[in-house]
Amino acid sequence: MPSTKLIQKLKPALQNPLPPEQDSILLCLDSDNVTGDNAKYMNMYNRLARWYDFGERWIARLRYGNSINEMRRSLMNELEWRQDCTALYVSIGTGTDLNHLPANINPAALDLTGADLSLGMLERCRNVWRKKAAGLDLVHCNAEDLPFADNIFDVVFHVGGINFFSDKQKAINEMLRVAKPCTKIMIADETTDFIQQQYKKSLFTRNYFQDTDFDLTEIENCIPETVQEKKTRLLWDNRFYCITFRKPA
Repeated sequence: MPSTKLIQKLKPALQNPLPPEQDSILLCLDSDNVTGDNAKYMNMYNRLARWYDFGERWIARLRYGNSINEMRRSLMNELEWRQDCTALYVSIGTGTDLNHLPANINPAALDLTGADLSLGMLERCRNVWRKKAAGLDLVHCNAEDLPFADNIFDVVFHVGGINFFSDKQKAINEMLRVAKPCTKIMIADETTDFIQQQYKKSLFTRNYFQDTDFDLTEIENCIPETVQEKKTRLLWDNRFYCITFRKPA
């Protein structure tokens, strides 16, 4: 049974009857509508899920040292955390970024919802965080069709994935829809430099990225002109970008 606080965040049409649940993950994905790039990268992350944290912790550390952790801390510090906030992490993956929350935020007591297209990544996230973050609710869904009600989250962020979403505009509109008025939203992902240097050369990912192109301007142009305080900055020696903006009141 989903937590009461998760049920209250769902669109009214999904509250009765509730979507099915599988091992503490709410299943809200319409698989018939997962096509194109979304289907390709969902399958990739399902395959990589078992080894993802190992690669992040050891292989990436050998190549980049502690710089990845420093970058993740910088991203988490962009957000306006409060211990009593309701937060949505779109494309939570295995939840690695939760290790880098500000020091005054306790993940064990945080009202956090994690959404992801990859069930494999969500299962890994559940196994890693079930004891460390009891308030974490996990939802299997498409970022382009979030199952949550309007104006429900104090913090909304996405790290990794949007570069190759099938419909980036729709995903950004969905993040804006579920955020409360005046909420600061963050979108972050790899730059072209990193995609070329890492994903297109790695034995594990090159087949998925060999014919891909990415343009940061495309992401920026998907953000409505009505948002406030829009800002783009590059991190981690230009390997990562971070876009922040505020939903109007």
